[in-house]
Amino acid sequence: MAIDALQGSTRHSVSGPNYYHADPAFQAMMSEALGPEGMAWARPLLEDMGRMAAQDIVPLAEDANQNPPVLVQYDANGNRIDEVKVHPAYREMTRLAYGAGLGGMFYEPAMRAKHGYVPHALVFGLGYLFAQAEQGLYCPICMTEGSARLVDLFGDDDLKARFLPGITARDLESLLEGAMFLTEKQGGSDVGANETVARQVDGQWRLYGDKWFCSNAGEAGVMMVLARPEGAQPGTRGLGLFLMPKNLEDGSRNHYRIHRLKDKLGTRSMASGEFTLDGAIAYPVGDLSRGFKYMTEMLNLSRTYNSVAALAIMRRAYTEARDYASQRAAFGKTIDHYPMVRQMLTSMVVELEAATAFVWEAIRYLDRVDQGTASEEEQVMRRLLTPMIKYHTGKQAIRFASEACEMLGGNGYIETFVTPRLLRDAQVLPIWEGTTNILVLDVVRCLGREGAGPILLAELRRRLSASKAEASAHWRMVLAREADRLEQALGDLSSQDEVRLQLHAKTWSDRAIRLYEAVLLLGQADRELATGNARKLAILARHVELFLVPREFGMEGWCEDATPHELFEGLVHHTPVSLEAMMSSVRQP
Repeated sequence: MAIDALQGSTRHSVSGPNYYHADPAFQAMMSEALGPEGMAWARPLLEDMGRMAAQDIVPLAEDANQNPPVLVQYDANGNRIDEVKVHPAYREMTRLAYGAGLGGMFYEPAMRAKHGYVPHALVFGLGYLFAQAEQGLYCPICMTEGSARLVDLFGDDDLKARFLPGITARDLESLLEGAMFLTEKQGGSDVGANETVARQVDGQWRLYGDKWFCSNAGEAGVMMVLARPEGAQPGTRGLGLFLMPKNLEDGSRNHYRIHRLKDKLGTRSMASGEFTLDGAIAYPVGDLSRGFKYMTEMLNLSRTYNSVAALAIMRRAYTEARDYASQRAAFGKTIDHYPMVRQMLTSMVVELEAATAFVWEAIRYLDRVDQGTASEEEQVMRRLLTPMIKYHTGKQAIRFASEACEMLGGNGYIETFVTPRLLRDAQVLPIWEGTTNILVLDVVRCLGREGAGPILLAELRRRLSASKAEASAHWRMVLAREADRLEQALGDLSSQDEVRLQLHAKTWSDRAIRLYEAVLLLGQADRELATGNARKLAILARHVELFLVPREFGMEGWCEDATPHELFEGLVHHTPVSLEAMMSSVRQP
C-alpha cells in the first residue's frame, strides 16, 4: 500500500526531517563506536533510517496507535480462527522496518558475506532512530532478533536451516517475526513457577498450558517458549526451550488459542494477548536441561533493546520540548529565553548524552563477547551493565516524557500532540524484561557471585588514567575521588546482611552508574577539546554537579547567569563552546 494513502493524521509534531542529521552528539558517538571503516558503509544506512523514521514512520505510527489490533476469534461459519487484524499503517511500518534490516541484520547471511561482523552498535543505532517514531513495533523487532539469536547460538543444523532464513528475511512474504512466551499467571517474574508442560506424542514434542502476556500475538511466525518436559525437576532448572511455529508444515495453524488481547496503557499499535497451548507442536532448542539459561541470552538482548527504546523516547521528548520552546512565544519572547526553561532543557540534554554513552558502553561489551574477543572481566562487565542500563534508562524515559508534556503545557496533554503517547509508551520500559527490583537483584548477584565490583572500579580507574587533557584535570580529580568513595561504599555494602544488602544495593548502583557516565563523558570531552570545542566538557561539568557533587543550598552554582547564551546555544543547539566561556560559567566543585 502506498504511504500517501496512509497519511493525513491530524497529530502535531515539531520534529525535524531526519533524526540522524538532527543529532550531532549521536553522530559523533556512532563514529567513535564504528570507526572510519565501519562508518564508511554504516553512515548511509543511518541517514536513510533517520529520514525514514522522521518522514515515513511518524505519520504511520500515529495512525497505527489510534487504530490498535483487533482479535477475530471466529470466521463467518463459526469456526475458531483466532486471527489478529492490524491496521494498514502498522503493516506498512512492518514492511519498511524489516525491509531496512531491523530484526535480522546481525544474523543476515548477505550482510555477513558483505561486511563480515555486523556490529551491534550499528544495529542498535538504527533501532534508536526508528524507535523515536514508533515504540510498539520496536518490541517485535527486538523479539525477532532475539529468536534469531537463540536459533543461531543453540539450534541444531536442521532448525537453523528451516527457520533462520525466515527470521532474518526482509520481505513480508518470507518473514517469520519472533516472540517470547515466558509469563504465566501464577509465576510472573518467578519464571521457575511456570506450569506449561512439554510431552512427546508420536515422536513430536507438544506443548500444553497457558501463557499470560504474549506480545506480538498473531503476528509472530516463531515463538520461543519455555516449558517443562514431563518428569523434569521443578524451578528454572527443569525448563526446556522450544521453538513453536505459528503454522505447521502443511500450512495449517498450530494448536493454540488466543483468548483476548491486552488493553494496554501504551505500545497500543502492537498486539499482546493471552494464549492457551493445546498440544502445540514445537521443536526443542539445544539441551532441554538448559532452557532457562538459553533464554537469558534473549532476555539480556531484550534488556538492551529496552534501554535503547528508552533513549529513543528521551531523545524524542527532549526534541519536542526544545523545538516547542523555541517556537512558543509568551510575554513578548519565545519561552526558551526564560531561565527556568533553559535550565530544564540543558539538564535534559546532559542526562540524555550521559545515558546514551552508558548504554553504548554496554553495547560495546556485547560486541566484544559476540566477536569472541572479550576477556573474562569484559564478560562480567557485560553481565553487570545490562541490568544497570535497563533500570536506569527506563525510569529516565518516564521523567523525560512527563517533562515534555509539561513544557508544552495544555497542548502536551492533548492527543493531537505526540507527548501523551510518549508518556504512555515510556511506562512499560521499567516493567518489561524485569522490573527495577528484579534488575537490582541481578546486580547484587553479579557483585556477589562474579566479583563485578572490583572489575568495574578497575575499568573506571583505567579510563581516568587515560585522560590527559589539561582543561579537564579538575574534573578528573573529582571523579578519581568519587571512585575511591564508591570503592569504600562497596566494602560497606558487602558487609551487610541480606536484607540491608538489598535495601542499599540500588543506591550503590545508582552512584556507580552516574560515575561511569561521568567517566565516559570525560573521555568524550578530552577528544572534543582537541578540536577546540569545550561543549562536552560543559556537559561533564553539569553532570558532575547534578549527580555527583551537588551544591549546597545557596545562590552560587553552575551557570550563575542563568545559563549564558553561548553555553545554552552550545549545549542545546550544538554551536561550538569556547573553553574560556565554559570555564567562566561553571562552578568547580
